[in-house]
Amino acid sequence: MTPARPPVPRRTRSSSVVLAALALLASIPSGDVSATSIRKVTLRQMVDASDTIVQGRVEGVRSFWQGRQILTEVTLAVSQSLKGSGGARLTFLQVGGRVEAPVPIEVTVPGAPLHRIGERGFYFLEPGSPGHKMIVGLWRGRVPVLHDQAGDYVPFDEERRAPSDFAEEIRRLVAGQGPGASAPGTRP
Repeated sequence: MTPARPPVPRRTRSSSVVLAALALLASIPSGDVSATSIRKVTLRQMVDASDTIVQGRVEGVRSFWQGRQILTEVTLAVSQSLKGSGGARLTFLQVGGRVEAPVPIEVTVPGAPLHRIGERGFYFLEPGSPGHKMIVGLWRGRVPVLHDQAGDYVPFDEERRAPSDFAEEIRRLVAGQGPGASAPGTRP
């Protein structure tokens, strides 16, 4: 009598699907992979790249689908306009965000700031798609106004600055003067 052979496992439908998916992935040609790289820009470069600079507070954040892309619309209550024409409210768009329909999905862009209602800061904006503004330099284009036991401050280039001093430096740069110079109409 010959020994019984062990049963040969049969392929199931799910294992065939997995093998087909692996074969498909292996057949996709690999190309160049690119990533977002952010170079450090100076305050002068940010001012020059911006057509609008405001200090304000985030009043609204709304993410939505536009075609096949998720965008976030951020609405600011403007406390002061430092460059460009600005009203009491200003809106800009940013790629990425979280939507709930048709299914919950979140898209993030590395280096892009997250905006929360109530946050205060300085916003450096440039023209985006027709009729819209976008933030300059991803995270660099939003400079937060923070608060601790010593009061309000702006963390910029590893320095702690008073918001009024930061705003004054922006005004000097907009006027074409270097840092530390007096803005037109002010005393040194």
